[in-house]
Amino acid sequence: MFWDIRSHKTHLQTPTSRKQEENQHSAPLGVPDTFKHLDLIWRPLLKTSIPKIETGGEFSPIKISLRDEHHHCRTADKLQTPIKEEKSEGSIHYSSLRAASAKNSKILEDVNTSYFAGTEDGELLYTDWKMEKDGDTGRHISAKPSQRHGIHDGLVHTVQRSAFLKDFALTVGGWNFAIWKEGVTSGPILQSCCTQKRYTTAHWSLSRPGVFFIGKEDGNVDIWDLLEKTHEPSQTQNISAAAITCIKPWIMSAKQHFLAVADDSGTLHVLQIPWTLHHPSANESTAVLHYLDREVSHLEYYEQRKTFRAAEKRTLELKEHSKKSEISPPVKSKEQLEEEISREYGTYLALESSVLIGLGIKKENEKEL
Repeated sequence: MFWDIRSHKTHLQTPTSRKQEENQHSAPLGVPDTFKHLDLIWRPLLKTSIPKIETGGEFSPIKISLRDEHHHCRTADKLQTPIKEEKSEGSIHYSSLRAASAKNSKILEDVNTSYFAGTEDGELLYTDWKMEKDGDTGRHISAKPSQRHGIHDGLVHTVQRSAFLKDFALTVGGWNFAIWKEGVTSGPILQSCCTQKRYTTAHWSLSRPGVFFIGKEDGNVDIWDLLEKTHEPSQTQNISAAAITCIKPWIMSAKQHFLAVADDSGTLHVLQIPWTLHHPSANESTAVLHYLDREVSHLEYYEQRKTFRAAEKRTLELKEHSKKSEISPPVKSKEQLEEEISREYGTYLALESSVLIGLGIKKENEKEL
């Protein structure tokens, strides 16, 4: 569901229009009008579902990730009108936003309507929230996903794009994590091995492109640094005896970076991120991008080789089939078959006679009856 969180202007109404509106939205018999003043305010602007590809029914999304094509300020200028400019470091005060007039509304042509969605069955979907018209009924229905990947063994609780590289997304669920690139349809470009303890939450670093934090069910937090290690976490920090439920990094200043970690017992732990984990190296974003692009090239090469091997196997099977059809045994006539059977029977009688002579049952010159 898509909601409008901006404040809407209250227009003056005449007594006649107010009475007509009351008649239109009158409550059914026996239903109190306690929350009548909220009617048509907290309703979703758009509601979409994700139908299954091959069978009936719908997927059950848990987390989604939309692509933000604009900077926050540019989005604010296009979509809403702030009544008061408040200085804040990279944030928008939504309480000060007002919905623009619908008379002069314009459709934004450069808005990306595609998004990633993780389901409770461990699947990652790539689909479009824009409705499409059904050719049979003429109704607008939700589009089916263009991609479906079953990578995780448990519900996908984290689907998050990198703050530095918008094309790449991190998904965590079950006992592993994966990194995806938008536009690569064959699968994840990086997938971890299964761990002994399930992953429960994750978050990208806000200052280092190659670092992300993953919480586990045993109360530990794994810190992954893609420029240091890709087969195991570079560090593991024990936080609690209960499972980690949420991780949120925060930048207080250039020297103070914090990590808020919540656990299943209701305790919030606030840790200070050390300098080595929040201070990026020179050209770290470029280095991480080159590494991920190399993984994309490896995946494309693997898919090409798999396609080539499949085509090669089909070619060999066709050649073997054609050879078998070419070397078909000639058809023998009835006389040839009788002669062959008679020859085989004579060979059998000679073998039988030699065996009986060898056993002393039959003499060499004895004739058969």
